[in-house]
Amino acid sequence: MATSYSLLADLESGRCSNTLEVRLLRFWESRNINKGEELMSVDMLLIDENSTLMQGSVGAIRQLRFIERLTEGAVHTLSGFDVTRNNPKLSPASSLSLR
Repeated sequence: MATSYSLLADLESGRCSNTLEVRLLRFWESRNINKGEELMSVDMLLIDENSTLMQGSVGAIRQLRFIERLTEGAVHTLSGFDVTRNNPKLSPASSLSLR
């Protein structure tokens, strides 16, 4: 039986039990320049099979668990994440993001 994946456009704010299959286009470190370049998060740009873009973010502490698994251009399966609303003036993708 084939696994059923949700699409990025179908996500709603809140804790998400859906499973996604997305391509990781890019990821980068976000640092606080006011606190000695302290790492705040690893941010990423994701795309699904319908070409829907969404920004994702992994906090500084959690990134230690995931950073070795992230490969730009690779397809990743995601589950157990939170979906939050973004400020549309600051977001590079849709109005939602994964955390």
